[in-house]
Amino acid sequence: MKRIQNLLVLTLLAATLTACGSGRTAETRMIKQVTDGVEAQSNEIRLRNILIVKNENLEGVLVGTLVNWSDEADAITGISINGQPVTQSAPSYELRKNKPVIFAGESANADAFITLTQTPGERIPIVFTFEKAFPVTLDALIVENLEWYKDLLRYKPNAEVAP
Repeated sequence: MKRIQNLLVLTLLAATLTACGSGRTAETRMIKQVTDGVEAQSNEIRLRNILIVKNENLEGVLVGTLVNWSDEADAITGISINGQPVTQSAPSYELRKNKPVIFAGESANADAFITLTQTPGERIPIVFTFEKAFPVTLDALIVENLEWYKDLLRYKPNAEVAP
């Protein structure tokens, strides 16, 4: 009988110490990052796969997509990377329902970049401000323009808007 009690106590102790009972609220279960880019949300605006590509010109090029799911239009009124306002292809970007604003790539309709002194592998803050929604701060990864990002296509507007 004593052996059974000891075995039961050891089993319960092992389960408790290894956190097997943390359930559906475990911190490791709540991580959403599945690519190099990070994700966030402000009201009905979704920010997806946000990251920075550092190119050979020492530019930090913003990559990512923003989509407004609301019937009410909004706008991106400002973007800063590591506390610096970015150079962007327009003074603001209108966010209409299900009409994404895409930074970089084949479907790009916006461009934003800064001169970057940090190295690939580091994380730096990006702040998006909106006309109506709350601002969003992301901790984004800097990646080199190798492999996936080697021939990064960027939106080429008629004129750029300096910060």
